[in-house]
Amino acid sequence: MVLCTIDKLNLEYSMNQVVDRIMDSSESQLVLNIASREEIRARIGSYIAMLSSAGQRDPNRLIDYGLGYLRGLHEGPDCRYSGC
Repeated sequence: MVLCTIDKLNLEYSMNQVVDRIMDSSESQLVLNIASREEIRARIGSYIAMLSSAGQRDPNRLIDYGLGYLRGLHEGPDCRYSGC
């Protein structure tokens, strides 16, 4: 279990709690037709772990980013961006 610490509030959140909040959202229901719940959970967990290792520690922002990631899985890449 990976812990994120919010310094100014002295609260600790585990990655599992962040992923659980993302998976409990209505956004996750949209992606379930693409992949299994376990596969989606693993993908979100990897994405959140990457953000956390890059220095993002605010659980609310991690949840927002995770929800955006889910939307991207559901809707596909935005055709306005080439990726370069």
